[in-house]
Amino acid sequence: MRNVIHPIVLLAALYLPGCAAVTAVSAVPGVLFEAVGSQFGKEEESFPRNIEPTAAAVQQSLHGMRLDADVLEIQETGYGIAFGNAKLKGTIKLEKMTPELTTMRVRVHSKVREASVERAIIDSVRTRLAHTGSRHHFTLKGFRKLRARADEDTARLGWYRKNAELVDARRNGKTDWLRLKLPSGKMGYLKSPSLAVASQ
Repeated sequence: MRNVIHPIVLLAALYLPGCAAVTAVSAVPGVLFEAVGSQFGKEEESFPRNIEPTAAAVQQSLHGMRLDADVLEIQETGYGIAFGNAKLKGTIKLEKMTPELTTMRVRVHSKVREASVERAIIDSVRTRLAHTGSRHHFTLKGFRKLRARADEDTARLGWYRKNAELVDARRNGKTDWLRLKLPSGKMGYLKSPSLAVASQ
C-alpha cells in the first residue's frame, strides 16, 4: 500500500505552493529530503577560467537578463553576489578551486525555486566566458563600499550597487549608515545619508 500512496501524495504536492508542498510530502517517510532538495537546491557548474573573468561574465549575464548584481561580497574562497528584480531574487557563489578553475553555484527564487532561470544564467555565463579576456574584472563603477561595521576605517566586505532597484536594508540607529545582509549571511554596513529606508 505504501508504494501506491507515495506517487499520489507527490503528485498532489506539485499543485501546492512551496511550504505547503514540502509539508505534504513530509508526511511520506523517506521523501522529505528529496522534496527539500528540489525546493531549496541550486544549480552548480565549474568553468576552466580564473575567478576574475568569471565574475565579469556573471555581471554581464545578469545585466543582459535585467537581473543586475546588487551586492558583491568578498568571501574567503571567492565572491558572493546578490541580485534580483521585482519578480526574482537570487544569489551566486563563485569559488576559486584553482587559479584556472572556478565553481559557480546559482540559486534563484520567486515564490518557489526557479531552476530554469538558474540554468539560463549558467548557460549565459558559459557563452560570455568564450568572449571574455583573462584581464576582465567585475566592474565596480556605480558601487559603494560595504564595511564590517558602521565605520569607514573598518574592513571592506564588498560593494553595493547604489542604484539598486530593491534595497533590503535598514537604518543603523539614527546614523548615516545602513545595515544589510550579505550573500553569506553576514551583516555589512553602507554609508548612505540620503537613502530612505525603514529604521530599526
